[in-house]
Amino acid sequence: MMSVYPTLIAPLFNSYEEIPDGKLKTAIYNLSEKCDFPLKQLYTVDGSRRSNHSNAYFYGFGKNKRIVLYDTLIKQCTQPELLAILGHEIGHWALYHTIQGFIISQIYTLCLFLSFSYVQSSASLFSAFGFKYNDLDSPGIVFVGLILFTQTYWGPVDKFLTFLLNVNSRYNEFQADKYSQKLGMGKELSSGLIKISTENLGNMVPDSMYSVYHFSHPPVVERVAALAGEPRKTKQKKK
Repeated sequence: MMSVYPTLIAPLFNSYEEIPDGKLKTAIYNLSEKCDFPLKQLYTVDGSRRSNHSNAYFYGFGKNKRIVLYDTLIKQCTQPELLAILGHEIGHWALYHTIQGFIISQIYTLCLFLSFSYVQSSASLFSAFGFKYNDLDSPGIVFVGLILFTQTYWGPVDKFLTFLLNVNSRYNEFQADKYSQKLGMGKELSSGLIKISTENLGNMVPDSMYSVYHFSHPPVVERVAALAGEPRKTKQKKK
Protein backbone atom coordinates (compact mmCIF):
# COMPACT_ATOMS: atom_id res chain seq x y z
CA MET A 1 0.00 0.00 0.00
CA MET A 2 2.91 2.37 0.68
CA SER A 3 3.90 2.09 -2.99
CA VAL A 4 0.49 1.53 -4.58
CA TYR A 5 -1.44 4.35 -2.86
CA PRO A 6 0.67 7.35 -4.01
CA THR A 7 1.08 6.04 -7.57
CA LEU A 8 -2.36 4.57 -8.35
CA ILE A 9 -4.95 5.63 -5.76
CA ALA A 10 -4.02 9.22 -4.81
CA PRO A 11 -4.06 10.45 -8.46
CA LEU A 12 -7.74 9.46 -8.62
CA PHE A 13 -8.59 12.24 -6.17
CA ASN A 14 -5.95 14.88 -6.94
CA SER A 15 -4.02 16.09 -9.94
CA TYR A 16 -0.27 15.38 -9.88
CA GLU A 17 1.98 17.24 -12.29
CA GLU A 18 5.73 17.29 -12.72
CA ILE A 19 7.28 20.60 -11.73
CA PRO A 20 8.49 22.34 -14.91
CA ASP A 21 12.12 23.21 -15.49
CA GLY A 22 13.16 26.39 -13.74
CA LYS A 23 14.87 27.83 -10.69
CA LEU A 24 12.75 25.91 -8.18
CA LYS A 25 13.28 22.52 -9.80
CA THR A 26 17.01 23.15 -10.20
CA ALA A 27 17.35 24.28 -6.58
CA ILE A 28 15.52 21.19 -5.27
CA TYR A 29 17.66 18.81 -7.32
CA ASN A 30 20.80 20.62 -6.14
CA LEU A 31 19.67 20.21 -2.53
CA SER A 32 18.97 16.52 -3.09
CA GLU A 33 22.40 16.03 -4.62
CA LYS A 34 24.02 17.84 -1.71
CA CYS A 35 22.25 15.49 0.75
CA ASP A 36 22.81 12.36 -1.40
CA PHE A 37 19.03 12.00 -1.59
CA PRO A 38 18.17 9.80 -4.62
CA LEU A 39 15.48 12.04 -6.10
CA LYS A 40 14.06 10.71 -9.37
CA GLN A 41 10.85 12.70 -9.89
CA LEU A 42 9.40 15.93 -8.55
CA TYR A 43 5.67 16.60 -8.48
CA THR A 44 3.18 19.20 -7.36
CA VAL A 45 -0.34 18.29 -6.22
CA ASP A 46 -3.45 20.50 -6.20
CA GLY A 47 -4.01 20.41 -2.44
CA SER A 48 -5.79 23.77 -2.71
CA ARG A 49 -8.76 21.90 -4.22
CA ARG A 50 -9.91 21.09 -0.67
CA SER A 51 -8.16 23.49 1.73
CA ASN A 52 -5.28 25.89 2.29
CA HIS A 53 -3.40 23.19 4.20
CA SER A 54 0.18 22.99 2.97
CA ASN A 55 2.54 20.06 3.08
CA ALA A 56 5.41 18.26 1.37
CA TYR A 57 6.32 14.60 1.45
CA PHE A 58 8.41 11.99 -0.32
CA TYR A 59 7.84 8.32 -1.06
CA GLY A 60 9.48 5.43 -2.84
CA PHE A 61 11.76 2.52 -2.03
CA GLY A 62 15.51 2.31 -2.44
CA LYS A 63 16.96 4.75 -4.95
CA ASN A 64 13.62 5.59 -6.52
CA LYS A 65 12.44 8.55 -4.42
CA ARG A 66 9.79 11.05 -5.43
CA ILE A 67 9.00 14.39 -3.77
CA VAL A 68 5.50 15.87 -3.81
CA LEU A 69 4.83 19.54 -3.02
CA TYR A 70 1.40 20.96 -2.30
CA ASP A 71 0.60 23.89 -4.56
CA THR A 72 -0.40 25.79 -1.43
CA LEU A 73 3.11 25.35 -0.03
CA ILE A 74 4.64 26.83 -3.17
CA LYS A 75 2.32 29.83 -2.93
CA GLN A 76 2.76 30.43 0.80
CA CYS A 77 6.54 30.13 1.12
CA THR A 78 9.50 31.71 -0.59
CA GLN A 79 11.94 29.46 -2.41
CA PRO A 80 14.54 29.52 0.44
CA GLU A 81 11.80 28.64 2.96
CA LEU A 82 10.54 25.82 0.76
CA LEU A 83 14.06 24.42 0.42
CA ALA A 84 14.48 24.59 4.20
CA ILE A 85 11.26 22.63 4.68
CA LEU A 86 12.43 20.03 2.18
CA GLY A 87 15.73 19.91 4.06
CA HIS A 88 13.71 18.98 7.13
CA GLU A 89 11.90 16.20 5.23
CA ILE A 90 15.15 14.88 3.78
CA GLY A 91 16.51 14.94 7.33
CA HIS A 92 13.94 12.32 8.31
CA TRP A 93 15.32 10.10 5.55
CA ALA A 94 18.99 10.79 6.32
CA LEU A 95 18.50 10.09 10.04
CA TYR A 96 16.60 6.84 9.30
CA HIS A 97 13.38 8.10 10.88
CA THR A 98 11.30 6.61 8.03
CA ILE A 99 12.79 3.15 8.52
CA GLN A 100 12.40 3.52 12.27
CA GLY A 101 8.74 4.43 11.90
CA PHE A 102 8.10 1.51 9.56
CA ILE A 103 9.68 -0.98 11.98
CA ILE A 104 7.80 0.45 14.97
CA SER A 105 4.48 0.27 13.12
CA GLN A 106 5.09 -3.39 12.20
CA ILE A 107 5.99 -4.30 15.79
CA TYR A 108 2.90 -2.43 17.05
CA THR A 109 0.65 -4.32 14.62
CA LEU A 110 2.24 -7.64 15.56
CA CYS A 111 1.70 -7.01 19.29
CA LEU A 112 -1.90 -5.94 18.67
CA PHE A 113 -2.93 -9.04 16.74
CA LEU A 114 -0.84 -11.37 18.89
CA SER A 115 -2.62 -10.07 21.99
CA PHE A 116 -5.99 -10.42 20.27
CA SER A 117 -5.24 -14.03 19.34
CA TYR A 118 -5.24 -14.96 23.04
CA VAL A 119 -8.81 -13.72 23.61
CA GLN A 120 -10.48 -13.99 20.19
CA SER A 121 -12.26 -17.20 21.23
CA SER A 122 -13.07 -16.05 24.76
CA ALA A 123 -16.81 -16.41 25.44
CA SER A 124 -16.60 -13.92 28.31
CA LEU A 125 -15.38 -11.16 25.99
CA PHE A 126 -18.47 -11.51 23.80
CA SER A 127 -21.02 -12.29 26.53
CA ALA A 128 -20.03 -9.10 28.37
CA PHE A 129 -21.40 -7.18 25.39
CA GLY A 130 -24.52 -9.24 24.81
CA PHE A 131 -23.25 -11.84 22.36
CA LYS A 132 -24.18 -15.48 22.96
CA TYR A 133 -21.55 -18.19 23.03
CA ASN A 134 -23.14 -19.85 19.97
CA ASP A 135 -22.57 -16.67 17.99
CA LEU A 136 -18.82 -17.38 17.95
CA ASP A 137 -19.30 -19.60 14.89
CA SER A 138 -21.15 -16.96 12.89
CA PRO A 139 -19.42 -15.18 9.98
CA GLY A 140 -17.75 -11.90 10.84
CA ILE A 141 -17.53 -12.59 14.56
CA VAL A 142 -13.74 -12.20 14.40
CA PHE A 143 -14.13 -8.59 13.29
CA VAL A 144 -16.68 -7.96 16.05
CA GLY A 145 -14.24 -9.43 18.56
CA LEU A 146 -11.40 -7.27 17.22
CA ILE A 147 -13.50 -4.13 17.68
CA LEU A 148 -14.45 -5.12 21.22
CA PHE A 149 -10.83 -5.99 22.02
CA THR A 150 -9.37 -2.72 20.74
CA GLN A 151 -11.94 -0.65 22.60
CA THR A 152 -11.61 -2.46 25.95
CA TYR A 153 -8.53 -4.56 26.68
CA TRP A 154 -6.23 -2.80 24.22
CA GLY A 155 -7.56 0.69 24.93
CA PRO A 156 -5.37 1.52 27.98
CA VAL A 157 -2.33 -0.09 26.32
CA ASP A 158 -2.89 1.97 23.19
CA LYS A 159 -3.08 5.19 25.22
CA PHE A 160 0.29 4.48 26.83
CA LEU A 161 1.93 3.43 23.57
CA THR A 162 0.54 6.50 21.80
CA PHE A 163 2.23 8.69 24.39
CA LEU A 164 5.58 6.93 23.85
CA LEU A 165 5.25 7.14 20.07
CA ASN A 166 4.47 10.86 20.25
CA VAL A 167 7.50 11.46 22.48
CA ASN A 168 9.69 9.69 19.94
CA SER A 169 8.05 11.53 17.02
CA ARG A 170 8.60 14.92 18.67
CA TYR A 171 12.26 14.06 19.28
CA ASN A 172 12.62 13.11 15.61
CA GLU A 173 11.08 16.41 14.52
CA PHE A 174 13.67 18.37 16.50
CA GLN A 175 16.42 16.23 14.96
CA ALA A 176 15.12 16.86 11.43
CA ASP A 177 14.96 20.59 12.17
CA LYS A 178 18.59 20.50 13.25
CA TYR A 179 19.51 18.67 10.06
CA SER A 180 18.00 21.46 7.96
CA GLN A 181 19.74 24.01 10.16
CA LYS A 182 23.12 22.34 9.58
CA LEU A 183 22.51 22.81 5.87
CA GLY A 184 22.53 26.55 6.58
CA MET A 185 18.76 27.06 6.40
CA GLY A 186 17.80 27.52 10.05
CA LYS A 187 16.31 31.02 9.69
CA GLU A 188 14.43 30.09 6.54
CA LEU A 189 13.00 26.99 8.24
CA SER A 190 11.80 29.06 11.20
CA SER A 191 10.00 31.59 9.02
CA GLY A 192 8.59 28.81 6.84
CA LEU A 193 7.22 26.92 9.85
CA ILE A 194 5.56 30.08 11.15
CA LYS A 195 3.94 30.75 7.77
CA ILE A 196 2.65 27.19 7.45
CA SER A 197 1.26 27.15 10.98
CA THR A 198 -0.44 30.52 10.40
CA GLU A 199 -2.01 29.46 7.11
CA ASN A 200 -3.11 26.12 8.59
CA LEU A 201 -4.63 27.90 11.60
CA GLY A 202 -2.42 25.87 13.92
CA ASN A 203 -2.24 26.48 17.66
CA MET A 204 1.27 27.84 18.20
CA VAL A 205 1.09 27.88 22.00
CA PRO A 206 -1.09 24.94 23.13
CA ASP A 207 -1.25 23.75 26.72
CA SER A 208 2.06 22.01 27.40
CA MET A 209 0.59 18.90 29.06
CA TYR A 210 -2.05 18.51 26.35
CA SER A 211 0.46 18.88 23.53
CA VAL A 212 2.93 16.39 25.05
CA TYR A 213 0.30 13.66 24.98
CA HIS A 214 -1.77 14.48 21.89
CA PHE A 215 0.63 16.12 19.42
CA SER A 216 3.10 14.10 17.33
CA HIS A 217 4.83 17.37 16.33
CA PRO A 218 6.17 19.95 18.79
CA PRO A 219 4.46 23.36 18.81
CA VAL A 220 5.98 25.83 16.36
CA VAL A 221 7.11 28.11 19.19
CA GLU A 222 9.22 25.30 20.68
CA ARG A 223 10.70 24.39 17.31
CA VAL A 224 11.61 27.98 16.49
CA ALA A 225 13.14 28.44 19.95
CA ALA A 226 15.21 25.27 19.50
CA LEU A 227 16.46 26.49 16.12
CA ALA A 228 17.41 29.81 17.71
CA GLY A 229 19.32 27.98 20.43
CA GLU A 230 17.21 29.40 23.23
CA PRO A 231 17.40 27.42 26.49
CA ARG A 232 14.21 26.01 27.93
CA LYS A 233 12.61 28.13 30.60
CA THR A 234 12.88 26.76 34.09
CA LYS A 235 11.15 27.88 37.25
CA GLN A 236 13.42 29.81 39.57
CA LYS A 237 13.44 28.81 43.19
CA LYS A 238 12.27 31.42 45.63
CA LYS A 239 14.90 32.58 48.07
